[in-house]
Amino acid sequence: MNISTDHLDENPFPNKPPGGYEWWYFDALSKDGNWSFVIIFYQGNPFSPQYIRNIEKNSTDPDEFPAVSISIYNRNKTEFYSFVEYSAGDFNWNKESDSCSVGPHSFSKSENDSKLVYSLGLNDVLPSGHSINAELEFNSSIITEPSIDSKNPNEHHFWNLIQPKAKVSGTIEIKGKSGFQKIEFIGSGYHDHNVGLEPMKQDFKDWYWGRYHFENSTLIYYVMNRVNEKQYKAWLISNENGEVIDEFSSVDTEGFLRNMFGLRSARKITLKSKDNEVTVQAALPLDDGPFYQRFLGQAIMHKDGKVSVSEGISEYIYPDNIYSQKFWPAVKMRLRFANKKPHWVQRFKMFYEWTW
Repeated sequence: MNISTDHLDENPFPNKPPGGYEWWYFDALSKDGNWSFVIIFYQGNPFSPQYIRNIEKNSTDPDEFPAVSISIYNRNKTEFYSFVEYSAGDFNWNKESDSCSVGPHSFSKSENDSKLVYSLGLNDVLPSGHSINAELEFNSSIITEPSIDSKNPNEHHFWNLIQPKAKVSGTIEIKGKSGFQKIEFIGSGYHDHNVGLEPMKQDFKDWYWGRYHFENSTLIYYVMNRVNEKQYKAWLISNENGEVIDEFSSVDTEGFLRNMFGLRSARKITLKSKDNEVTVQAALPLDDGPFYQRFLGQAIMHKDGKVSVSEGISEYIYPDNIYSQKFWPAVKMRLRFANKKPHWVQRFKMFYEWTW
């Protein structure tokens, strides 16, 4: 894994090979604990059956499969969900204005003194009648002296932790599961940028990731299990300047459970350093599919003789199941192709919500 914290290194990776993928990830939890969201812009959608079919023929360009996924949660219940794949021409990146648009959705970056600001705009009406209109800002200090920098020319994955913690504010208007709601969002969030230069299942067996904001620091971890290797990193990062306060040298996964699709994952992760310990519990499932899980979790940190508790987001990916065609009918109910006729399930509010 190549790891960095460089906001200047965020342009789309050129000439990604077949099977490559790239995403720009944003998430946030509201200050009152009621609302959370995850928004991901893709160039090379690794969860697309159509893309995977072309990968297996070795005849595809990742840039031909841009996508945007949007998930809005009220506690652990999905209030709005959209995952749309677009055509290559629907992806636009402007280096001069530091902006990206995919279909009707966009984000842009600006710098003001030592501050880094991302502005997100979301606007869509789904065939089911669900809709979203949102304007959001992610505001943080610029990490000027990166304290996380890991380069390995033999690794095919690049992970850029651009905003470990950002102040997030804005307005979200949704016509979702509970009808129309206008959310004045205030909270904290996270933004990163990932690039993979080979199909996920060739790079790793499975992958755990999570982020938790404490009062003065942010916990970020990943555990990547490969065929002959377990690779992991976990840090406590200062919320003030992005410096690493502590790095955890021990990671244990336990409490394994299976979901209705047979996907087995650890629900408890314990991180230990010389002086500190954090236990992460993946408590409430937000997204619980055949190859991907997202949880509203809880992290309990023992540091300097004190106990701190934080709520955050944990994820798990098992990429081999993405290639299993027995799951593709379920995927196609959720994933919409913008320039094609929608799946019949996606045209009915009740049935589409059932897939969430």
